[in-house]
Order: sequence, then structure tokens, then C-alpha cells
Amino acid sequence: MRTFVPPGPGAEVSPDWGVRRAVRLAFPHPSALVGDPVHTGRLRVYLTDLLRPYGLGLDPGALEQGGQSYGEMAEALIRLAVPAGESVDLLVLAYAVPDITPGRATTTYLSHVCPGGPMTFAVSDQGSAGAFTALRLVREYARAGELRRALLLVVEQDSLPYHPGVPVQLPSGSSGVALLFGERLPGERPARIGRVATRQLPTEEGLAAELDALHAADGGSGGGAAPTAALLGAALAARVTAPAGTVRRGAADAGRPGTGVWWELAGELADGPAGAGPAPGRLLLADYDVGLRHLSLAAIELGDGAGDGAAATPVCVEDYRRLARLRIDAPVWDFIEGGAETERTVSANRRAFDRVTLRPRVLVDVSSCDTGTELLGARLATPVGVAPTAYHRLVHPDGEIGTARGAGAAGALYVVSLFASHTVEDIAAEADGPLWMQLYWLRRREVLAGLVERAAAAGCRAVLLTVDVPRLGRRRRDARNGFAIGPGVRAANLDPALTASAHRADAGRSALAVHTAEAVDPSVTWSDLAWLRKQSDLPLVLKGILTGQDAALAVEHGAEAIVVSNHGGRQLDGATATLDALAEVVDAVAGACPVLLDGGVRGGTDAFAALALGARAVLLGRPVLWGLAVGGAAGVADVLNLATDELAHTMALAGRPDLASVDRSAVVHRAAT
Repeated sequence: MRTFVPPGPGAEVSPDWGVRRAVRLAFPHPSALVGDPVHTGRLRVYLTDLLRPYGLGLDPGALEQGGQSYGEMAEALIRLAVPAGESVDLLVLAYAVPDITPGRATTTYLSHVCPGGPMTFAVSDQGSAGAFTALRLVREYARAGELRRALLLVVEQDSLPYHPGVPVQLPSGSSGVALLFGERLPGERPARIGRVATRQLPTEEGLAAELDALHAADGGSGGGAAPTAALLGAALAARVTAPAGTVRRGAADAGRPGTGVWWELAGELADGPAGAGPAPGRLLLADYDVGLRHLSLAAIELGDGAGDGAAATPVCVEDYRRLARLRIDAPVWDFIEGGAETERTVSANRRAFDRVTLRPRVLVDVSSCDTGTELLGARLATPVGVAPTAYHRLVHPDGEIGTARGAGAAGALYVVSLFASHTVEDIAAEADGPLWMQLYWLRRREVLAGLVERAAAAGCRAVLLTVDVPRLGRRRRDARNGFAIGPGVRAANLDPALTASAHRADAGRSALAVHTAEAVDPSVTWSDLAWLRKQSDLPLVLKGILTGQDAALAVEHGAEAIVVSNHGGRQLDGATATLDALAEVVDAVAGACPVLLDGGVRGGTDAFAALALGARAVLLGRPVLWGLAVGGAAGVADVLNLATDELAHTMALAGRPDLASVDRSAVVHRAAT
């Protein structure tokens, strides 16, 4: 854990340092983390051992029952808020429970589980003012200029696993907000911390005047052309109007007394301003704690997202993610980015690459590094290809036609999804590179056979069968959004009658889960593959293999290639990370067929690691959609070219001039703990 102290007067926060990411989570159901023995064992030690000296203790069976602990909620927020590969220097947890002891336990716990082992604080005993105090703490430490990244967590829970010793007003539900601070990166919307102030009032009389005075002391509306929007806590909104010179954004949910105004802030920062009218240049947060009579105010300075052209030019694949987030509607973004249940496997896919260490060789001629490869008879300029993902027209009007053009320009393989929003014939007509056709095993075999015939006629080089979807994973984001495919996009390769249920929105469930249950046959077994192979002479590729046993069976039943995949963490939550499964699968097939990998690949160094562990190629899913959303075909090509260029660069620095020399001696892959 690092330690440092805030600076003295006069130091200023860098103008490029501010909120980089905002996340908000409601916890309507028990989290799957309570079933994780590693998590609960670790949490039990911290809670029990640190509460006991203060005369407190866990209620019997608290961790086995429903609900979430502060540590559990905070850990879930950390996983979503902190990008893979990044670390945090300062973490501040704010919560409204009037007892500091749980904070001691939780912050000790979080300092171990948060990437970077940050210096960690808890702020309590201040009611709704606690989060404002936490924000002041972040701002003061930022003035030191030593913070790369800081994380502010504001949480509240609707039940307590211990007795705080005083009456507690609990919210109507458990929820949390995470704000990640740091130097903003290309495409990120700037949001800088302005003045933060808290004042205790002798009475409620003059509350409106005090709020106006605090606002005026902060410079009023700031004098800019863009308006100042006021986000008021529920208790304050019931007593005053918005400060003079501001536009009221509405009131926070009264059922979230501790996180309400921060919940609204996270929504503004993550999804953009709600409602009509010009976007605000400044957000003013204000809240009032009735019991403690604390009036709190914070200013968040917003930019318009504009900057010099170079700053907005993506220089890595992750830059496209940030740019795409600004262009994609929130429910569609959740559909793309989300995973199954707690999204543990989504995170595990990325963390697996963090456990790879490269072993470079020197004094090797790397004046030219060849990324070319061959796959099922097709020559490719790059081993980085496009994974099958559905409904590309959700993110760009060109849809899969734009993706095919971009993949062709990069000399990459493109695996077309069964649920493409253009027909395979139209996609093939625009493709300059090799195509494979991805399929699910449909209940109606005549439709499946017809798709195989169409794929062969269109010039596809292989049929790829996804084998890890007997039913759709429980994707909570889609269920909460009641996600359905809009009327302007459809699965063009299927009769509309077969996909009608995918377009019927229903609160609390995913229309795609309903459609999958109707359309996909969950009874298929290894013996059924013989029927599929008889439908065409195209090579059969199986996607969704994670064990050596299944890899051997795939070869035995005629698979001519295998894709190690967990569906991007969207199916079985808790499944093995794909990179962790790769070596076992490669060893099991023993060279009988090529092995590909998808899941968590975000650049050329990741691709190098997978190739070293035995993959012939890697496939990108979400990153290709980011590129398509940002730049159409050119964006797809740039994502693939960036990853390929990074691969060639890594090969040169590692002393591996061609893909044949990228073998297991080039890496050390530590097992997950």
C-alpha cells in the first residue's frame, strides 16, 4: 500500500485530471459472490477479526443469507470501474451508516482486492455529507500531483450483517456508485472536480439562502455559455428550489438517501445529459442531511468533448472503446459489453492476460517481422480475425457489410454470425477476405441445412458451430433493460417469423433469451455432428471448447478447427478464462487441427501471448463493434491493423521474427489463484 500526503496551499489539480469512468449498480438480488468460497472466506476474516475488538460481530449466517456486504458491493463496482491492466493509487469509500468500525474492516479488505493495493479510506458518521467529504479527500490528494488514478465509492445497503449500536435509516434497496479519476484519455468526456463544500446549519431556516451563498462562493454559474445543471438530493429538493442561475435536473430518488445524487451524477457522466435543451457545461451536486443538518455542495466542470484532432485519434484498441461508448445507446452498449450474471468471467478473461510475462530473446534479426499465417487453406495477412457477433446494424447503418469491408482491408478472417443484420450473400459480395459462417444448432434442422447450403454457395470457407449455448446465459444487464432488438434491425438470414420473439420487449427479461429458448435445440450431442458434416464438404469448426476432454472429442468427431471460447463471458459465469484453458486444449488436440482463441483479446501483445501458448489465430468480438461504431469499415480495419501492428512490434522486441518462432518459450503464464 502506498502512502503520501496532500500538498500545502497553492497546488492545483491538473486540468486534464478528472472523472474518467462512472459506474452505478443496483443490487436487487443476492450477488453470486456470496457463493464464492474464496471471496466469502476472505471477507469473513476481515469482518470478524476486525469487528471483534470493538465489541461487534457478524450476525450468525450473515454471509450465507441474501443481501450484500459493503465489501461485496464495492468489489463488484471495482471490477467494472477499473479497466483491465490499470491500478488505483487512492480509494475512498463513503457510506451513511453511523459507525466507523465496518469501514475499518472494509477498507482493509478493499486495499487488498483493488488493483494496485491503494491507500484506502472510509468516510462515515456524516450522513449524506460523507460522500462530499470523500470527494474533497480525492481532490486534495489529486493536488499533490502524485495520483495516477483514484476511485471514489459511494454505497448503501438495505440490510446490515452486524448491529451498529444506534438506530439506522436504511434505503429501499442496496446500490453503489463508482467514480474513477485520472488523466483523461482520447475520446473521454472531461469532468473535473470544482469546489467541494459542506456546512452544518443551526436550523433549517435560511436553507435556500445558504445554498445560494455556497453556490455564489463557488463562482455562481461560472460565466460560461453552457448552463449549469443542479442535481439535488431528495431531502434538499423537498425544501428548496435550485440555486439561482442553475437549471434544475430533478431530484434524486428518496429511496437512495446515501447514493441518490451520486446515482444521478453517474448517469449523467456515463450516458450523457437527460432531457431536452443544451448540454450543461457544469453540474452542481447538492444535498442536505436532515438529522445532522449538513448542507453539501460540489461542482463538476464538464467539457464539450472537443479537443485537438490528435487527442481524439485512437492509438490503441481500448481508445476505440471509449469513443464507441459516446456513440452507442445505453441498452445496446449493455448488450455488447455485458456478460452473464456477475460478469466474473468477463473480468477473468482480461485478468488472464495480466498473468502473462514475456521472455524476450536478443540479437535476433527482426528487421522484418511476418504476421502472415494460413488457416484452413486460406492465406491471411494477420492472425487477428473477427469473431461472430450479432446485429452489427445496432451500432452502424452499414452493419456487417462495413465489417466485411474492414476485415478485407486488413487481410483478416471474418466469421459471419447467424444473426447478422445483412444476408450472408450480401456480406460475401462485399468481402475481399475469407469468410466463415457461424451457426447455432436450430430446432428446425431444415433451416440449419439451408443455411449451410447458402454459406457454401456464397463462398464461405468453413462452417463454425457454436456449441456452448444450449440456452442463453443469464445476462442481467439485458434483463434489467428489458432488451429487445428494435424494429429497424433483424436477423436477415432467417425468416422473420423465426425471430419474432427477439423483437418483443418485456420488462425484467431479455427478449433474446426468450428467442434462444424457442429456436436453439438443447438436446444436441456429439453424435449429431455426423448429420451436420453430411450437409456440406465445408470444414467444420467448433467454437466454445474449454477442456482437453472436449477438444479430443471434437477431433474424434471430425472438427477441422477448434475455437477456445467462453462466449466472451456471456454464457456460464465462472467458466475458465479462455487463455487459461488454451494450453490444455492445444495439448489435447496434439496438432490434429488448428486451435483459435477469443475472449479478452484487446491488442497485439494479448495476441502474442495466445499465439505463444499454441493458438493459430485470435478473434476479436467487442473491439470490432467498437471500431464499426466509431468509423464504419475504416474503424474495423483500423482496430485490426492496430492489433496487428502491436503484434509485429511485440514480435520484434521479443526477438521472434515470424509466427513459427512465437512458441511457449516466449512466455510465462502464471496460473490463476
